[in-house]
Amino acid sequence: MVGDPSINTLLHIKFNSTIYADHGGHGKGKNRRGRNGDSKYIPVPIGTVVYRMSEDGEKELIDDIRNDTPRLVAVGGRGGWGNTRFSTPTNQEPVLSERGGRGGKAVLFLELKLLADVGLLAKPNAGKSTLISMCSAAKAKVADYPFTTVEPVLGVVSVGWDDFVMMEVPGLLEGAHEGVGLGHEFLRHAERARLYVHLLDGLSEDPVEDYRMINEELEQFNPVMAEKPQLVVVNKIDVTEVREQEDELRVRLLEAIGDRGSDVKFISAATGEGVNSLMGNIMGALSAMAKEDLDDSPEPEPMRSRPQRSAPRETVRRENGVFVVQSEQMERLTAMADTRDQRVLLQLWREMRKSGLATRLLDAGIEPGDTLRFGKVEIVWF
Repeated sequence: MVGDPSINTLLHIKFNSTIYADHGGHGKGKNRRGRNGDSKYIPVPIGTVVYRMSEDGEKELIDDIRNDTPRLVAVGGRGGWGNTRFSTPTNQEPVLSERGGRGGKAVLFLELKLLADVGLLAKPNAGKSTLISMCSAAKAKVADYPFTTVEPVLGVVSVGWDDFVMMEVPGLLEGAHEGVGLGHEFLRHAERARLYVHLLDGLSEDPVEDYRMINEELEQFNPVMAEKPQLVVVNKIDVTEVREQEDELRVRLLEAIGDRGSDVKFISAATGEGVNSLMGNIMGALSAMAKEDLDDSPEPEPMRSRPQRSAPRETVRRENGVFVVQSEQMERLTAMADTRDQRVLLQLWREMRKSGLATRLLDAGIEPGDTLRFGKVEIVWF
């Protein structure tokens, strides 16, 4: 699995959710070992959190894709040994070769938490889409009704020689932390932002109450989010009604902000009034943030480059007079073998003796003429 900065959704996996890697080759004659199958790379957006279903059905975190370094999520089976691997001083004509080994499989859960410098938070229809369209090249849908935006929108904002990524989070309603208005879907994207721009609708019935409500939702969803720095911005200053109450609203908001220490900015996303100044304030706030504060979430333990799978223990059991052997090694050998050839049977017996399997079969009571089964292959013990 590899992070790809050019994509920002998981839709390409949603409709193709079962992914197979190529088979490895079987071992062959003439000293040829089976080739390994080609690796399969699954592109996902930067910010994808990967969980794996454990044996008890629980989700366990295995990685957090924050860059384009590939992460191994399932290991392939090794190629089969060729016939030369089974030559010995007393066996100068090896006729055995191995089938390629089975690869691993994993059931994964992917959760996208987009990475952005600035998260744009507001109630529906506050002007977020207009603002991000005004200050970046993002083409957000703009309309005069709530929930125009139904998925996060990313835009790159340039300020002088610097730039930052701003993310518009779809409008939040009271109860968002409980999933109201798809609150969980929206809030998880805002977790990764370094700084929040809290956009308030100047024409709202009570912008101060809107400010308190959204901060309460952040606190309920994840207390760490509520502690992140915010810039409080009132939109629609171009409307006479909002301009006339600017001073009073500023005082009330500063009182509600309290010791957060944020000033209150007034802008018009529609006309651009105050927008350039706000972008400069955002750039200054980001530059002043300590480097260790860029991401509050802990870095998970990286996955091993090659997970080790313990080989299953060989077992012998008797079913309806047939000795059924569970042995990955012997299944791989017999799958490629011509068991009609007496030389093949002799060399299989030699491999069973080396591994101790022959002794276990004798202890289990096997006698000449009894049938042995390895996977789907049956041979006669002699």
